[in-house]
Amino acid sequence: MTLIVISIILVEAMSLQHLQTPHGGFSPFQSLQTNPKITINFTTPNCLKPRWASSVSQIQPPKNSATNTTAWRRAKTRRRAKNQRYLPLLDSEEFNSRRSLIHQFCRAGRTREAAWELQTLEEWGAVPDVVTYTVLIGSYCKDRNVDEALRLLDRMKVAPDVVIYNTLLKGLCDSGKMDKALEVFDRMKDVVNYSTLLKGLCDSGKLDKALEVLDQMNVAPDVVTNSTLLKGLCDSGRMDKALEVFCRMKVSPNVVTYSTLLKGLCDSGKTEQGRELLAEMKDKGLKPDIVTYTSLATGLAREGNLDEAIDLLEGFKNLGITPDMITFNSIMSGLCKTRQTDRAIGFLGYMLSKGWKPDEESYGILINGIATEGLAKDARRLLKELEARGL
Repeated sequence: MTLIVISIILVEAMSLQHLQTPHGGFSPFQSLQTNPKITINFTTPNCLKPRWASSVSQIQPPKNSATNTTAWRRAKTRRRAKNQRYLPLLDSEEFNSRRSLIHQFCRAGRTREAAWELQTLEEWGAVPDVVTYTVLIGSYCKDRNVDEALRLLDRMKVAPDVVIYNTLLKGLCDSGKMDKALEVFDRMKDVVNYSTLLKGLCDSGKLDKALEVLDQMNVAPDVVTNSTLLKGLCDSGRMDKALEVFCRMKVSPNVVTYSTLLKGLCDSGKTEQGRELLAEMKDKGLKPDIVTYTSLATGLAREGNLDEAIDLLEGFKNLGITPDMITFNSIMSGLCKTRQTDRAIGFLGYMLSKGWKPDEESYGILINGIATEGLAKDARRLLKELEARGL
């Protein structure tokens, strides 16, 4: 082998002598004899290099350009893929390193770099795990690039699980692409996916389609699924249908389910039914929370029963519940929306007497109510109070 290398070097050296021109041109060997400081470095001939090594080494990265560097890396990977049978196997350390890099890129919002790293792994013949695909699909969905997420789903080298479908469904629903969401939903039906799809349909106002999906479920809907649909129906004011769904539930409703339905009843002026629902909660051993009582107090105040709403607030201490500004502002907002701004101002006095300090939102609610009803005197009095409090 040594003789072959020496022979090749001699052949190349002899060929260099032909560079000397008959008119006194430059000869490397003449310069070497006259100037010993000049050295000639011979590299390994291409014929002795592995085919894949010479192929890849021909591509050199450009300088001072991040974009061009990325293009060079892609070109290098393509050349490697073309000569894949000459590539060494990807070891576990390299695989784990690139897999970790994909996760880091996704967390940093650099989805394109993460996608390139995944493509590199695939071109090297590695099979990423389902978690890696899930992370990248989730990153695409955060970027609202759901079309690319769908393409990645179609070319996955492992079977997608429920987490991937749920992530993709949420991204499609958030992007308003309900038709695509329904297509993906048909691939794998699961309780978690049902809840995600129903929420997307409700948020987009397609309640009838949501009810249709509920009727076609091939698994028993859980409490989260039912609560999701109930909220959509209550927010749209379809209380009769909401009560029907509530009565058809095959699982025991929880505090969130009851609170959602109670708020819908109170917002639609059916506070008395809300009282009955509260009593039912207590009979079943469920403990209403501050959201439940806030909804009922707001409904009472809105229907003109402000004294009863205040009595309910007074009883919070006995129930182990501390009212917050959301509770007070909800009551004032309910009064102002029903053109009872004068009573809302009176309720503000009650708050101050109990040591509660209104925030900017509290005064904003009152100012809007005063402006709507044209209460000029009350507006001036409130503005003086705002100046006194430095707001």
